[in-house]
Amino acid sequence: MQHLPPETLALCALGEAEPGDTAHLADCAECAAEVTALRRVVTAGRNAGESEGLPRPPSSVWDSIHARLGLSDAVRADPFDAVDTPPAAVDAPSPAQRVSPAGSSPVPLEDARKRRARRRLPQVLGAAAAAVVLAAAGVWGISRILADRSEVIAAVELAPLPAYSDTGRAEVDQRSDGGRELVVTASGSGARGFREVWLIAPDVQRMVSLGTMEGTEGRFTIPANLDLDEYPIVDISDEPFDGNPTHSGDSILRGVLDP
Repeated sequence: MQHLPPETLALCALGEAEPGDTAHLADCAECAAEVTALRRVVTAGRNAGESEGLPRPPSSVWDSIHARLGLSDAVRADPFDAVDTPPAAVDAPSPAQRVSPAGSSPVPLEDARKRRARRRLPQVLGAAAAAVVLAAAGVWGISRILADRSEVIAAVELAPLPAYSDTGRAEVDQRSDGGRELVVTASGSGARGFREVWLIAPDVQRMVSLGTMEGTEGRFTIPANLDLDEYPIVDISDEPFDGNPTHSGDSILRGVLDP
């Protein structure tokens, strides 16, 4: 199963998922867990509400975010400085009060500044939360790319056996961690029972089941002690629901790996 890219996970966490992305999250526990973790950050920023009693984070927090994201000098200043900095002094009838419309009471400037700060703080927190989400998604994406880095060491085009018309392909991926995966694709997914993926010896007597296949693509871990020179045949079989773990003898696709 192909996972959602980091930028799509970030958009899902921000509530901007496309219908196809939502469908994927319903079936992929790994991506759904990533979105849930990212969404906690977004929720914390968006639900900041009134900031009374919330301590201002030190400027070093913004410095770290700025450096981590590689932002420009135009946004180097701590956003909270803008919240705390009073507006430039102007001539007014009173140094402590703002002139109000007729019939209303004067509003102290200090109170007005506090209200403006409370209105702006959730926006600042929301922007910071979005930045953290994107940064986390980027780091997570890089980690996934490094972990998923692999090299194809063998491949074969799978041919249909009599009574079938599907086509397919099998590749053996050597992962950076030393493990191996068999990646199988097929043009169709139909079967009278269920489909099972096998590695078979040339004598067609010895075989190893790697698991069942759903849909048109499957990824299967190859046992570390299994020699592909001894089991080079990739086979997808149609298995009945009879509880028998052996090969049914009814193969849909088959091919011999070419290293």
